Amino acid sequence: MQLKIYDGAESIGGSKIYLRDGNHGIFLDFGLNFNIMGKYFKEFISMRAIRGLNDPIEMNLLPPIDVYREDLIPSDLNTSNWERIPVDAVLLTHAHMDHYGMIGYLRFDIPLVASPETLAIIKAYQDAGKSDNATSVIYGAKREEDSSSMPILKSKGNSIKNNEEKIRKYLMLRRLIPTEELSYEEIDFLCLQSTEERMDYIAEMLEFGHLESLPFKVNAHPVDHSIYGAVGYIIEDGNSKKIAYTGDFRMHGERGEETLKFTNKAKGSDVLIIEGTRLEDDREHHYTTEQDVFENCSAVVGDEKGLIIADFSARNFERLNMFAKIAKENGRNLVVTDKDAYAITGLLTAGTEIDVENIMVYDKPQDRVGWWQKMLAYHDLWEDKYVAPVEIREYPGNYILAFSLYDMPNMMDIKTQGGMYLYSSTEAFTEDMELDFVTLSNWLSRYGMRSVGFHMEGNKPKFDEGYHASGHASEEEIRSMIDSIDPDIIIPVHTTNPYWFAQNFNNTLILGNRESLNF
Repeated sequence: MQLKIYDGAESIGGSKIYLRDGNHGIFLDFGLNFNIMGKYFKEFISMRAIRGLNDPIEMNLLPPIDVYREDLIPSDLNTSNWERIPVDAVLLTHAHMDHYGMIGYLRFDIPLVASPETLAIIKAYQDAGKSDNATSVIYGAKREEDSSSMPILKSKGNSIKNNEEKIRKYLMLRRLIPTEELSYEEIDFLCLQSTEERMDYIAEMLEFGHLESLPFKVNAHPVDHSIYGAVGYIIEDGNSKKIAYTGDFRMHGERGEETLKFTNKAKGSDVLIIEGTRLEDDREHHYTTEQDVFENCSAVVGDEKGLIIADFSARNFERLNMFAKIAKENGRNLVVTDKDAYAITGLLTAGTEIDVENIMVYDKPQDRVGWWQKMLAYHDLWEDKYVAPVEIREYPGNYILAFSLYDMPNMMDIKTQGGMYLYSSTEAFTEDMELDFVTLSNWLSRYGMRSVGFHMEGNKPKFDEGYHASGHASEEEIRSMIDSIDPDIIIPVHTTNPYWFAQNFNNTLILGNRESLNF
């Protein structure tokens, strides 16, 4: 058995961990490295889809390995020295971009293993998001090279809506291996598309596999994290070597007991691959739990009579559930964006418990309506639950808006003055993030809103403890897991401080990116 880390050993995110046994191999996550991405790209500087694999390979966002879609390889990209490796599947831990954000570049004959909740979230955000190569995870449109002097790849995706022959030629589907059995409702959700022809084709061709079909013995176990659907994996090879991979985890959230169950299942592992996000992070509130957040946020909401905006981490549906409960207890409705409502719809098909009784959808003005938005508007859950900005303006005390900085332009339609902006998300840890809070404070000043959860000291945001709990394990939780599992070898990943492990556990092996272990 060989274990090789292609990315994510020296950074928080970008995880690409590879296990090989003879002619078989699997990836544990295949994520986007935000550290590298942030060095070269920003809002108006992005990778060019028409150049396919050229840009991510050139900028070291992808390793040079022979696992990628052939239709994304321009003819001027030299692939002769790429490493040839077998890949039987990608085992995805959860639906955060730093763990799955580069899967779209992989060949579509490489299956995706993920929990039902993770599949629902990925499908929802692929449908509702901007289509690009990296995020074409479950389905994608084949590209063809243009005959220009500089090879570019153009998608046929926009021209295959109603032509069955072109749908079969250009629409690509990835085989899905759920960690638990899917409901019929979720299968229908995974087949949703913009036209009946495309839906019929997907319903006919989309394949679902089983963990038993993999060349390794794979067990998936739920863990607690700041997104629903997170799992850890326990893998055994033909020689009964046992490798446990935590993904991202914690013990202080709604599903903390699940992490303890995973820990028990992983006891006696030969190798433990474990995250260490918070080991060099003084900004996070190490002793704040989700229950603390609920109590603190509930208290300040109860004291506010005007409009409330709650800003919590994207895709954190546990926090969304929390604010829906807080809203109900205070006689308010929680208003979410249509994109979040669509993801909630998908999660409900996966069996996630979300109380939608007092959740409404913000009816924003827009000049173009996507197919998924049309389906959402006529869905039984939501068709009578859209709320217009004028209604919020008239009765601001009836609502909590699940908005962030990027939704603040909606205030120009709501036009209320006063109220509270409750920040319940991660602290700023880059200069760009700090500048975002300068912009946010300008919006709040313009509409007379007070901030809770952060305040400005000059041009620097300062964060108030108790309104956000990290999605990652504290030092104490990491130590407790390692002591319980008692592995032969500890391999830290997803951390900027792997040396903490070496200082505290003498069986730590620190691997850098592109380094491997044979055992």
